[in-house]
Amino acid sequence: MFTIYNLLIVDDEKEIREGLSTVEWNELGIRAIGSASHGLEALQFISENSIDIVLTDIRMPFMDGIELMNLLVERYPFIKIVILSGYSDFSYAQKAVAMGAVDYLLKPTQLESLFQTFERLVSKMDAVKQEELRKAVLLRKEMILTKFLREEFIVQLLNNQISLDEMEQRASEGEVILDSSDYVVAVIRLDRISLQKEKYSEKNMKLITFSLDNILNDVWDKKEHGYHVVNPENAECYLLAKKEIPESEWVQVKREIRKVTGLLRSTISIAVGTGAQEVVNIHCSYDSASRLLVQTLEEDTIVHHKGNVDTEESASRSHINIPNYVFVDKKEDSVIIQKCKQYINNNFQRSITLKEVAAHVFVTPSHLSMLFRVSGESYIQYLTKQRMNKAVELLKDAKYKVYEIVEMTGYSDQTYFTEIFKKYTGKTPLEYRSKPD
Repeated sequence: MFTIYNLLIVDDEKEIREGLSTVEWNELGIRAIGSASHGLEALQFISENSIDIVLTDIRMPFMDGIELMNLLVERYPFIKIVILSGYSDFSYAQKAVAMGAVDYLLKPTQLESLFQTFERLVSKMDAVKQEELRKAVLLRKEMILTKFLREEFIVQLLNNQISLDEMEQRASEGEVILDSSDYVVAVIRLDRISLQKEKYSEKNMKLITFSLDNILNDVWDKKEHGYHVVNPENAECYLLAKKEIPESEWVQVKREIRKVTGLLRSTISIAVGTGAQEVVNIHCSYDSASRLLVQTLEEDTIVHHKGNVDTEESASRSHINIPNYVFVDKKEDSVIIQKCKQYINNNFQRSITLKEVAAHVFVTPSHLSMLFRVSGESYIQYLTKQRMNKAVELLKDAKYKVYEIVEMTGYSDQTYFTEIFKKYTGKTPLEYRSKPD
């Protein structure tokens, strides 16, 4: 065997989970490292652990095996899936195999059949090139890092803890585009938690926040309304909208969250803050939404704070004093910038931060940011230019798919990449490929 493969067992029947966990998996080069009672719990486990194979039932509460498989194929395409099914679910099992499941097992499962299925699977997995596995792991790490940087940046925006100087840099690192003139922040609460009518165990709270994060990713971020963050302490959700959101969309968000009401054991309330025309005033919209939610004792409601932020008053509170002059040693700084540019040129194909580049040349991030501006372009402008030039070059070669070019130029989100590329060239990647300049 080249490696030991981690297995997750998913079945809503405790006896089956326990029975499968006792199988001598080590004889096959497999280690059963966990079990879950439904698809939602399985997804949470997979987000926190390295899983190679999922053995899953079809009929389960909250999220069944088919829905789980759809999400795994989308988010973790390297995970192999084996379906468990009863005779009555045989047609579902066949559908699952057509969708990408490597095999299916009928209940009650015979040990010999189980071993034969997994021997074939392990043999195929051993044949996969190690380089392909390494790339998948690296990509996943980059996606996790980008998500962390994005959420950190959004939280700083909401709490007015970021300077204008840092704004462009942090937005780029988190793959956040803030080019709107109409922002609004909404806060979603689980009424039973916020009004102290319900207490949850740490395990249930993690499952709840994980579920909310997934739902909002589908009904908010993927619809390009904006960005979201879920508070792991109290399951409050903060939604940053980059455009005016009609009432019907807020209702839809609420409806989607209600689908897991059995898990949440709570009604949901949403408070929509004041509008903000400037990025520096986003925190005012968040403040107004938070205050409105505190004042709203009625449960299961959607409330709006009417009006816009007073931009002049808010801008004066957010003003950053910048010195009128700064001493620079042009010769030394020129050498530093050249070293930085060379480092960027060699590493832009992966996630790279200003902090990392600054450490490479032994200066502080703020000092390096200033040196770049003095040189005529910001750090982000230079990094983006190198990535876009490479993207243009790669698009001229038809053997590369767009999603591959996204990865090869240091991005993890194809939508974000497309927006940046269109700003840079005036065309989407597909438009450019069909009609290059």
